[in-house]
Amino acid sequence: MPVFISQAERISPEGFVSITALIFFLGVLASVLKNRGLWLTNAPDWGLWILRGGWLLLSGFLAYIGLVGNSLPIHSPGEIFLTLAWGIAGVAIFLELVFEHRLPTWAISTLTTASLLVAAILKIKIQNQAFSYKPIILIHVGTAIFAYCILAAQALNALAYLLQNHALAKRQFGGIYSFLPALVPMDRIGTQLMGAAVWMLGLSVVIGAVDWFQNLPNIVNIPKLILALITWMGCLVLLIQRRRNHLSGAAFARGCLYILIPALIALGLSLPSVK
Repeated sequence: MPVFISQAERISPEGFVSITALIFFLGVLASVLKNRGLWLTNAPDWGLWILRGGWLLLSGFLAYIGLVGNSLPIHSPGEIFLTLAWGIAGVAIFLELVFEHRLPTWAISTLTTASLLVAAILKIKIQNQAFSYKPIILIHVGTAIFAYCILAAQALNALAYLLQNHALAKRQFGGIYSFLPALVPMDRIGTQLMGAAVWMLGLSVVIGAVDWFQNLPNIVNIPKLILALITWMGCLVLLIQRRRNHLSGAAFARGCLYILIPALIALGLSLPSVK
């Protein structure tokens, strides 16, 4: 892997990311063919294996950027979206390994492909960065990005839940509905994902609030902090209400989609300016 990446200087970082996006797109096609029965019945799930391989490829590339840049890959919008793509795919793989719950491979690969294409469009500059951030600020940024990755995976899970719930209510079992997991595991994983998002985003908000009170410049701005706090409070309320059975599975899923709105705005405000 490192040897291969070291040869990547012959192509631009955006070219490498675009090739990786193509790999994940091939995973989408393979997953759709498998689910539609157009693949050999006893053949391996190549879409899933492509997702795993693409994640390893992204891991190596991010490690390379971090080592060359002497910091986390968070210094440009392109690097942020690259890290988001890695995190989204990583969350899906983690859920499969730990909870034996598989989010729709085609959906995860599609979202990862879109994030990689955005990263390629926004450009990625690999250069040595001055290590200007305190380690605690890197934890603040890292936990926030990971929380947004979890929320993105949860949004896909919630959307799949609502589609499957609609299909069962209307007794429709073909088409896209045949690609979706059962309701019970999606509901269980949804609360676990939301719990992880509450912990990650809560830690990020606490660090950001302390930094803002110390009045350090150019690190945390108040609009981003307020939106992150709104997102965290929304996640916490949804989680508590669902675990107390005050919300149905469908209402919880809809709430997860609504809470994505302030999260996306906060992410947009968190993107570093292009220099």
